[in-house]
Amino acid sequence: MPLPTPNLDDLRFQRDLVDEARRRIVRYCPEWTDYNLSDPGITLIELFAWMTEMLVYRLNRVPEKNYIEFLELLGIQLQPASSARAPLTFRLSAPFPLGPEDDTTTIVPQGTEVATWATEEEPEIIFTTDRKLAIAPPQLIQVRRETEFNRNYLSRLGVEDFYAFGREQPEVGDTFYLGFDDGLDISGYILRLAFEARETQAPGIRREDPPLVWECSLGSGRWEEVSVSTRRGERDTTGGLNNERGSLVLYLPLGMVPDQVHGRSAYWLRCRLEPRHEGQGMYAQSPRIRAILPFALGGTVWATHAQIVPEEVLGRSNGAPGQVLRLQHAPVLGLQAGEHVEVEEERDEETVFVPWERVPDFSLSDIHDRHFTLDEATGEVRFGPCIRQPNGAMRWYGRVPEAGRAIRMSRYRHGGGALGNVPADKLQVLRSAIPYIDRVTNLRRASGGRAQESLEEARMRAQREIRAQQRAVTAEDFESLAKQASRAVARVKCNSAGEIAPSAGSGDLPPGMVDLLVVPAVSGALGAGDLSSLAIDQPLIATIRSHLDRYRLLTTTIHIREPRYLGIRLRVEIATSEFHQPEAVVERVRELLRLFVAPLPIDTEDARLQQIIGSEWEGWPFGRDLYVSEIYSLVQQVAGVKHVLNVQLGQRPVLPARESLSQEATHREDVPREGGTSSPDEDSLEVSDQRVISVPADTLLCLLSCEVEVVSL
Repeated sequence: MPLPTPNLDDLRFQRDLVDEARRRIVRYCPEWTDYNLSDPGITLIELFAWMTEMLVYRLNRVPEKNYIEFLELLGIQLQPASSARAPLTFRLSAPFPLGPEDDTTTIVPQGTEVATWATEEEPEIIFTTDRKLAIAPPQLIQVRRETEFNRNYLSRLGVEDFYAFGREQPEVGDTFYLGFDDGLDISGYILRLAFEARETQAPGIRREDPPLVWECSLGSGRWEEVSVSTRRGERDTTGGLNNERGSLVLYLPLGMVPDQVHGRSAYWLRCRLEPRHEGQGMYAQSPRIRAILPFALGGTVWATHAQIVPEEVLGRSNGAPGQVLRLQHAPVLGLQAGEHVEVEEERDEETVFVPWERVPDFSLSDIHDRHFTLDEATGEVRFGPCIRQPNGAMRWYGRVPEAGRAIRMSRYRHGGGALGNVPADKLQVLRSAIPYIDRVTNLRRASGGRAQESLEEARMRAQREIRAQQRAVTAEDFESLAKQASRAVARVKCNSAGEIAPSAGSGDLPPGMVDLLVVPAVSGALGAGDLSSLAIDQPLIATIRSHLDRYRLLTTTIHIREPRYLGIRLRVEIATSEFHQPEAVVERVRELLRLFVAPLPIDTEDARLQQIIGSEWEGWPFGRDLYVSEIYSLVQQVAGVKHVLNVQLGQRPVLPARESLSQEATHREDVPREGGTSSPDEDSLEVSDQRVISVPADTLLCLLSCEVEVVSL
């Protein structure tokens, strides 16, 4: 139970100050008989009552100010805003190679800036690439079949036909492999495969929807499905590898890495024969391929909402300890290699800039250490102070720059906030020309941008930090410390050995291992129906693991992954009350259910809906079952709903990576998608006639779609 806090501001303006003063007039000034509001004396009473109330109000702020001062003594600082990230796809003006034996290559440098279009209402939003992207002609070096993997058919193409699934009757599971040179990184490529084959009538299959599944290697024997693009101008024209000439386009994932398959290393693609539904049919004979030509149409690289500032001069040193300088732009993103403060020094009769090292604090610094601290939220750069010790001696915590020396920041990135969560296809302005690059866009919505931590959030975080005592032992410790790793983390659930059944997705955890389920801070993207934003990328996993390594026990192993997500489709039938617009009522019901069935709290402008959900709702709790009766109860509270007649539920597993794949590669430019939530897994949607949907302990619910129908009684 928390300690009770005294309320010093317990006096009310009218009841305790004005009325009490008027009652005392009879005793202290009986000749005063006019008590009307127009009397100057009453006006003076109200004036002094107002001044007294202000004094008491300020007095009541003292405990809050003391609390904040104590937080500063503990070293608690507001966490800076986090920056949104998005994969940027750069398209070539012509496919590579430009001709036979051509090796033309183009490079998108690290730090390339791409922006949105600026308007009178909205300024441009700039993203910069996180690493260099090199686009070169892909080198196909191996064509193999599962049943004869020791034989490379590439050199025989054009001389003899390659039977993709063997000369016998094709069977489900038959596979052929395409291996690309592992010396050229093709992860993130837009790859077009042009096929020449023996033209047949494709007996047994549907040319427009062949029973083929394409996959790429992710290393360690893992494979990820890659959907064939259906974007305009990129549709599959191979007819299931039965047309004389045709091509298909694959958007390779950024996680693709070289792997060894049966002892041979390459970037591997494989095509597996696997009918997904009866309409696809089955091959009566194997396709016969005569030639395979790979082309690069472009490439994808991660980008961050940030701008780069090189060699910004902060000022000149005054020679005093504890100097504070400020960068021109804030918040500042975490410093990367080569980003540091530089101070002028004399070396061999020459003035040079010497880099200084960033430290979290000066507690371990001495007079010879070139150390500085950086507050990423405000952009303040501090140098070490000089403090008098109990014995009277002065101790220098860190070296002080010599007086008159120039101080600069070699390079830093600034940006962040929810402003960077731009929708898909908004980043289209290439701020510098790059040879052979025709255009650029973000095929997925940017996500992860979050505002700077508020004071209330910092107070709650301080309580968790004090409880954890800078060590990770209990599940609550891991959850609290994982949230501190980055503002891009919204929710964390820690599971230890024995808490989750082996069927839950993580297996039977061995002793000493903790399973962290991380939900990224992507409320804005979820509000727009983008379920792919729930995927956590490797940089975020690395940030969390690096942060927890400082607090975990030496024998503790940390496993970080996404929760399992269960997609819910709702169909609700309602009757509206009189004098209410049915369209407005339907929209309110949809908005309410969108807020309720979500793994994160979603912002809404309708305060009444937020009141129905509850101000403390932080998203669907892990492992909480969904009851149909809850939907009835919630919808009935919406203004304008007279009766809730029926509620139907459907469910299917949601894999954020598959949702991302659907958005990047299978989204038709000419066919709008309902709410951005359509998926290649719609056929797996399971309609439930139960009154409750059971949710495993490591699973969260998310809304696929919500259909609300108004029924006339």
